[in-house]
Amino acid sequence: MDTNKMREQRAEADARVLKYLQGCLGSTAWAMSGAVRLSREDVSKACQRLKRKGLVATSPTQTTYWQAVKP
Repeated sequence: MDTNKMREQRAEADARVLKYLQGCLGSTAWAMSGAVRLSREDVSKACQRLKRKGLVATSPTQTTYWQAVKP
């Protein structure tokens, strides 16, 4: 496996998910998967990476609902 290609794919997935979340109030990974054309698993992984970077967070009342962090 080409690690550079994998890194680029992850960065692209992260960018697509973040852009989607910034344009709406929030979403579940399952609902986002259709909008960003990624599998639910890939969306979940992207959300976890973005969470570690402080760019998204889960809803305080529903842990499966992702929201972009407002600057």
